[in-house]
Amino acid sequence: MPLPHLQPSSRKPFLSECGLETTLVYKHNIALPCFSSTPLLEDPAATALITTYYKAYIAIARSRNTGVILETRTWRASAPWAEPLGYTVAKLMQLNRDAVGLAKRVKQEEEEEESGSGAPILISGALGPLRDAYEDTSASVSVDDARAGYREQALAVVELAREVGLPVAVSFTIESDGCLLGGRTLEGAIRAVDEATQGYAAYFGVNCAHPIRIAEALRRVPGDVASRIALIRGNSSLKSHEELDNSATLDRGDLPVFVSGFAEVLGCLPGVRVLGGCCGTDEEHLGAIAEFIAVD
Repeated sequence: MPLPHLQPSSRKPFLSECGLETTLVYKHNIALPCFSSTPLLEDPAATALITTYYKAYIAIARSRNTGVILETRTWRASAPWAEPLGYTVAKLMQLNRDAVGLAKRVKQEEEEEESGSGAPILISGALGPLRDAYEDTSASVSVDDARAGYREQALAVVELAREVGLPVAVSFTIESDGCLLGGRTLEGAIRAVDEATQGYAAYFGVNCAHPIRIAEALRRVPGDVASRIALIRGNSSLKSHEELDNSATLDRGDLPVFVSGFAEVLGCLPGVRVLGGCCGTDEEHLGAIAEFIAVD
């Protein structure tokens, strides 16, 4: 099935979600082992809280007559994270299924409430990095290591995705200098993935940096590569990843500056199809993005 936000009839970008993990940690004082929200799926109260946020994101999107993409709580739920999280691989795979089930239940409830007339709700199955995203492992993780680490969760998914035409998107985290950790350029990373996969990815994204930093990086990307970028999820803070990683408080940033950053992003990527928040952002940030892209 074609993705609705990639269709010409989609007048404006869909919304993604905010930085739910940072919200849970800093606003609700919920401990996340390995910064993973997956274990919360075993706690009914925490699951209800996640549901509340899912529904808030949907409400914001509907208020501006656009669609929304919900992420499953599986960013750190691949096999290499089983031991650090205290699970067997089998148990972690079950929690993956629970995460998908939760998002599907919210989608069904919201669509039934709107009698099918509401804006589209999509579910994205999140596959995060094999190791800490802020730690440079480019010299120590081989392709074989990556394949082995994701075998139970991802390789079968990719094979089935090709078989049934399921789309896959890849999003990169960039540093303050606009490059990936380790120094590879955004252009180089996208070209490398497209070359290795025969352009199979539906699109690429950039996440976990302030939108002003993302716009700076996009200005150095040639048009043919920029056309492959359809998703942007910005941090609230202009601080570096190292600064954020060592911060004891939440930096919500300056909301007007955050929005102005997205204005710069749209100047570089007029065809962008998904906008949302990443670390440090909440419903206020998402609402500001929704207001900015609103088209009457």
